[in-house]
Amino acid sequence: MKINHNLGLPLTSQISDVKTSRTVKNKVGRKPLYTEWITEEGLAKVKNFAAIGLIGKQIAQNIGINHTTLYDWMQKFPELAEAIRDGRKVMDEQVENSLLKRALGYQFEEKFWGNNQDGEMVVVKKVLKYQAPDVTAQIFWLKNRQPKLWRDKVEIQNEHSGTIRVEMGDMEKWSN
Repeated sequence: MKINHNLGLPLTSQISDVKTSRTVKNKVGRKPLYTEWITEEGLAKVKNFAAIGLIGKQIAQNIGINHTTLYDWMQKFPELAEAIRDGRKVMDEQVENSLLKRALGYQFEEKFWGNNQDGEMVVVKKVLKYQAPDVTAQIFWLKNRQPKLWRDKVEIQNEHSGTIRVEMGDMEKWSN
């Protein structure tokens, strides 16, 4: 048996479990790293990492683990996976709102800065501008929100039965 010489105690101690009459080992050492991250405070940090747009690999790096370990933890601890999902929703909504704004067009105020007599930077001119609707953003929005109406692939029902003759220059091809 190994002895911790600082305390004079065994590193593992044997405790007899009366109900099952088996031996249980009490392990000495640090707590697993995940215990810090499945607390309310830890989950809030992880949710914030996802909310600012970090991907799984970056979240794992901030936690101090490998990204495969993060995915294992997400399987083992549903509350961790939920925190990451909820955080991602925040960023997804912001991007969705920006895409909609871009698709519809918007007004904004542009400020021009300059130095005053004291050398301080101040706003010298404000101009109200308009950003025209972006057709690409509109197409992207429609294809994703109404795919049946706006998808590129059109499915055509072929009710032809028989032989088709295709001519390509001097060549002919028949199909059944």
